[in-house]
Amino acid sequence: MLKEITYKGVYKSDQDHILEDFYFPTLSVATRYDRAVGFFSASTISYAAQALSVFVKRGGQIRLILGAFSEQGDLEAVKQGYREKEISDKIGGELLSMISNVSDELFQNRFETLSWLVAHGRLDVKIALRERGMYHDKVGIITDDAGDQVVFAGSANESTHALLPTHNYESINVFRTWLPEHAEFYEPHIDSFERLWRDESQGTAVIDIPTAVRDKLISVARSLDYTPDPEIEAAIAARVLSRTGNAVSTTSGKPREPATINGQPFKMRDHQIDALDAWKAKGDFQGTFDLATGAGKTITAIHAIVKLSEAIDGLACVIAAPYQNLADQWVDILSTFNIYPVKCYNTRTQWEDKLRNMVHELTMGSRSFGAIVVVNRTLKSPEFQECLSKIKGGRLLWIGDECHHHTSKAYEGFLPEHAKFRIGLSATPEHYLDEERNERLNEFYGDIVSRYTLKQAIKDKVLTPYVYYPHLVEFTEEEADEFVGLSGQIGRIMARQQGKASEMSPQLTGLLMRRARLVGSAANKLPTLQAVLTGERPTQHTLFYCGDGTVETDEGEDASEENIAQSKRQVEAVSAMLHGMSWDVSRFTSRESRKDRDNILENFRLGFIDAMVAIRCLDEGIDVPACSTAYILASSRDPRQFVQRRGRILRRSPGKERALIHDFIVVLPQDYDTDSEYAKRLIRSELGRVTEFSSLSDNRSEAYETLAPVLRQYDLEHMI
Repeated sequence: MLKEITYKGVYKSDQDHILEDFYFPTLSVATRYDRAVGFFSASTISYAAQALSVFVKRGGQIRLILGAFSEQGDLEAVKQGYREKEISDKIGGELLSMISNVSDELFQNRFETLSWLVAHGRLDVKIALRERGMYHDKVGIITDDAGDQVVFAGSANESTHALLPTHNYESINVFRTWLPEHAEFYEPHIDSFERLWRDESQGTAVIDIPTAVRDKLISVARSLDYTPDPEIEAAIAARVLSRTGNAVSTTSGKPREPATINGQPFKMRDHQIDALDAWKAKGDFQGTFDLATGAGKTITAIHAIVKLSEAIDGLACVIAAPYQNLADQWVDILSTFNIYPVKCYNTRTQWEDKLRNMVHELTMGSRSFGAIVVVNRTLKSPEFQECLSKIKGGRLLWIGDECHHHTSKAYEGFLPEHAKFRIGLSATPEHYLDEERNERLNEFYGDIVSRYTLKQAIKDKVLTPYVYYPHLVEFTEEEADEFVGLSGQIGRIMARQQGKASEMSPQLTGLLMRRARLVGSAANKLPTLQAVLTGERPTQHTLFYCGDGTVETDEGEDASEENIAQSKRQVEAVSAMLHGMSWDVSRFTSRESRKDRDNILENFRLGFIDAMVAIRCLDEGIDVPACSTAYILASSRDPRQFVQRRGRILRRSPGKERALIHDFIVVLPQDYDTDSEYAKRLIRSELGRVTEFSSLSDNRSEAYETLAPVLRQYDLEHMI
């Protein structure tokens, strides 16, 4: 009951933890919650929704009033009973547009809580309009079973930065109805809210929540596979703090398993336990996990961190990732396990002192655990190498994410040979052209101790079943001639180099890139895509994946300017085509800022846009579990990229029963006559992978029927 809670008269966020000290305990005993906030914005919605995850478990009803901009004449029009739908639709569009432009994780969690409450009939929302200016009242009325009430009034910082706990200043005055001396303060607030809700307030008009907004809330709620939970909200708040560098670990400072992840009870899957058992059974605690994309490599490795930290005091864990987006994902997931690493990327001034202090504390024995996340580029820096060398090898766990990158000669001398504990993670650890790289992988990380295939993952329902539609795209005559010519030159050079792809000459690299661009920009791809889409309605959670014409190099360098230009042309062409077919799409490329990419991904997940037109987002890193339909225009002769791009689409997501994959495969024209064995071998290799992927699909017979003519052309009928 509310009377059992001790309250302060005033709470200020610079002195109090208002979420935990006021909202959580008060709403945990409430049966009704009336809330009015100022004009709608991302910050006011987040402000109004904080701690409602606690109220969900309690049961009861919520009434929420949001203020909105109003133009001259709107108030009178609503009062007279005309133009209300027009005004409501306009406000609804503004609200949806505002929501779609926010990628803040804490806001999204609270928005999902609001969605759940609306969908379950627990939350009623109204919009308040004023003729001059906006509705600004900020008040909350919380009622318990006994009829006692706590009334609070105050304000929050409503700037964009208010979405971050570190920037969100809030001050509230609290009044209790069981204290007679508070009556003159709380009674006006209660009376004002009731009059406003009944649309009896002078100078204000109140309308129901716009239909489009209600529909969007219900749609979001249906996509959730969890009930809002205060532990999740608190964990996300901590995670947001960790990104800003203000995270504070719990008292113990040691890693621990979470009770839940994404609203579900935390539990290791059998294949994850098997991988760790095999790693331990090997005896030297070194090995590579070859787990299918989406099968939980990250969680498996973090579980190893937790268990080792329990056994070894002063354990240091270093996680090396190829790109910053992957490193950021590690930081997010690690925080769920009470691990807050030093982030060794961005500018050196942001991490060097923190890293040196951590290593010093570990060396002196004054720290029981330390974690570091580093990107490969920083890994090779002298400053990082100096710190890494000072960590005691017997207490060092090294985890290489996408560990196949470290098989390049570019990393010789930079990997910690003194690390006793080593885990390599990759869905495709073995290089398809270079046995030397495979040997280097085994030498540092150890043998592959666990394999978990795409077939097993689908059977175990770790990944989503899929329908596969291969679309054969023929080169034009001119393109075919150029492809055969380039393939011949490449084949002869590689024969002289004896397949040592890790020692590519500039000449070979240039030829490979020219061929990649040729395949990526094949003239018939866009007409084929348009033919496939004709008659189809725009569908949410759809990805159009364009290639960038790059060749994987030892350094993992970005695409050349020419490749980027070619990719940009394809992205622009696909985007223009889709806009012309009434698709609502956003581009997702390296040219967008990280903030914009986060925003686009969140809009994609929530269904605020139909589709993304993307480059490279499926190659090692960006998770798009919400994607249920993919059109893969990118072509790759590298089995690693082939597996990564298609497998990543199969990640499970709420409401996603199966995935649809449209794969555009470039082949020589059926009547094209060539004696080039190099070109034929390349086409055969690609068709072999496509056929294998078809064999695991729900529509394998239909897929085989599409492939049959070209398989016969290349004497591959035995693969059907």
